[in-house]
Amino acid sequence: MTDAAVPPQPLAADRKAELMHRLRRAEGQVRGLQKLLEDGADCTKIAQQLLATRHALDSTYVRLNLSVAEHELAHPAGDIADAKSVSDVLDRLQARLGRSR
Repeated sequence: MTDAAVPPQPLAADRKAELMHRLRRAEGQVRGLQKLLEDGADCTKIAQQLLATRHALDSTYVRLNLSVAEHELAHPAGDIADAKSVSDVLDRLQARLGRSR
């Protein structure tokens, strides 16, 4: 199964809302980082906030990719999601997630 085999679909409303919530949280964390820098905060405090922001974005990225994989598995190219197609979906997911590190 290739990436082109499954037609792209917009996110379901509940998934979109969850991802938007996570992105808004990360946006607030970035604003907090800007304020810390402007105020001349301690580097350790800035590093902690950077780590929290990075974790929020990484988590959002993982959830988005899980949604893509879930869609691909629910809508296989062909009549049956066989072991090979499931393996292909999971391989693509692992490749995408591996790039995020």
